[in-house]
Amino acid sequence: MGSSNSRPGTQTHTKPDLKRNTEQEIPSALGVASIDFGTTYSGWAFSFTNDPKCFITKEWYSGSMHSSKAPTCALFQPDGKTFEAFGYDAENKYVKLASKDDHKDWYFVSKFKMSLFESEATLGRHSMLEDVTGKPINSMMVFSSVIKYLHDDLLKSLNSQNTGGIEKGEINWVLTVPAIWDENAKQFMRIAAREAGIDMGRLSLALEPEVAAIYCLDANLARSHHSSGSEISTLPLGTRYLLCDAGGGTVDITVHEVLQGKKLKEIEQASGGAWGCSTVDEAFEKLINTLAGGAVMQEFKLKFMEHYLQLLRRFELLKREFNPETSNEAVLWITTAIFDVVQDLTGNNLEYQIKNSPYKSQVQLWFDRLKFDASFISALFAGPVKSIVDQLSTLMSKHSAKPINHIVMVGGFSESPFLQEAVKSAFPGVNVIVPHDAVLAVLKGAVLFGHNKRKIVSRIARFTYGIASCIEYDKDIHPAGKVVQQGPRKGRVNRCFSKLVDIGQSLPCEEAAGIGAYRPYTGRSSYLAHVYATTNKVPVFVTDAGCFMIGGFRVNCKDKNGEISNSILKMYFGGTEIEVKATLDTTGEEIAATFDLPE
Repeated sequence: MGSSNSRPGTQTHTKPDLKRNTEQEIPSALGVASIDFGTTYSGWAFSFTNDPKCFITKEWYSGSMHSSKAPTCALFQPDGKTFEAFGYDAENKYVKLASKDDHKDWYFVSKFKMSLFESEATLGRHSMLEDVTGKPINSMMVFSSVIKYLHDDLLKSLNSQNTGGIEKGEINWVLTVPAIWDENAKQFMRIAAREAGIDMGRLSLALEPEVAAIYCLDANLARSHHSSGSEISTLPLGTRYLLCDAGGGTVDITVHEVLQGKKLKEIEQASGGAWGCSTVDEAFEKLINTLAGGAVMQEFKLKFMEHYLQLLRRFELLKREFNPETSNEAVLWITTAIFDVVQDLTGNNLEYQIKNSPYKSQVQLWFDRLKFDASFISALFAGPVKSIVDQLSTLMSKHSAKPINHIVMVGGFSESPFLQEAVKSAFPGVNVIVPHDAVLAVLKGAVLFGHNKRKIVSRIARFTYGIASCIEYDKDIHPAGKVVQQGPRKGRVNRCFSKLVDIGQSLPCEEAAGIGAYRPYTGRSSYLAHVYATTNKVPVFVTDAGCFMIGGFRVNCKDKNGEISNSILKMYFGGTEIEVKATLDTTGEEIAATFDLPE
């Protein structure tokens, strides 16, 4: 990439307007739709532009069961490419196949969103994940198929209620992502949405804890059913609060400050980890294995998939209702198929195994039910709950100079009485607020965000960001061996980290953080720039330890008259995702600079 004076990687001293014209960014629309793509449950919501707080949502049914969001699972045909079903339909169809032992060639994926958080490799179009039996399947195809299903289902539902008909091009779309995700994972979701058929000009990504806070700050919407003090909607100007978004897979924790007009300023960059309620499921399976004396759950899943899924559904209900403050035991109905698995694996019946296990005093077999002492179930919650409370404590201590007196809990896991009581016990002098529909705060808040993005004023940079560039040699910085010896870059240094943003920097959402004038090398009409990130505050090269590429963009500098122009490049890091704007000097044309995943 070359600069306007043919010196690659350098910026001009001109300072174009840093403010961004948000009115021109997202087209006007009849309404806003949100897709809350969760680890364990997903759903959609919609509201019209002329009545943004009147939400249209869907209730998902499976026999006598129903929920405000559907299980995040999908079924694909044996070719590993053809989408078959989503949610409860996917579960039921897979159960039906399993009952006939016809399921083994099909692909059933569940809780796969965590693959984006846990992946140590760079995500791309060819990344793979595993279905419940360990068969590999393309990640991009899975994510885009689920987004497309939710997208199409929303349109179908709206058009069944609206005789005038609504086209997808008349809707602005918001897709939610965890705040602790890196840019690569966010960009992966954006590409998946594009593959699903959503117009990129009408798509926004929204950070889950932020949109939950937007929902909670609206006094007409968020009525708290658990609060030891004031509601979040009544918090005065300047109040700082901790927001804990505890979902199925990840937990996002951040600090916000309430500004004029109920706007929000991020004070602390989001932190957290894989402490969601799905970790309780994992602990449950491990303890059942210990209880039965072998790898029972793995064998149970392999031989009796239908009964395995039914057991997990029943445990989900137990998990939601469990409260050690009001009950000293919990009962779980189990299928008789598990008796056969235990007998085959161990040579003993389940009752014998329980009586000879470390938990013989905490668990009893009562016909086809397991009766657990409250202490046994509490142990399942112990790991993730401790991680959440410890992180809340860390942030409380960090901000002790200006004490935080409010904790707002949203997300499905926040509805757990066990987690609520643990947080209240750990912080007795703090007002713990749980909105009435905490599980829908993200879904509905994302719709409100789509109607008014200016509710979030600034964010904290999670990384140091910069672009790879070729700059003049500086003997005080660069090793002599890095100097290019020949060609158009002779005397310069390649692969330098040109810093645009510092980690921890407060970034106004409406201002460009990286700006400069660039042009292609002689004989070329475009340039390609790669964006890198690191936790290092003073990186020198993009190849330094800890640096990683999060994507790239190409800028075409040929204007409408066929001339090669300088381009004024603006980069915005204060939004929910990195945005790039390029304007040609000669004609003032704004050029699309699409930010894409690394190959």
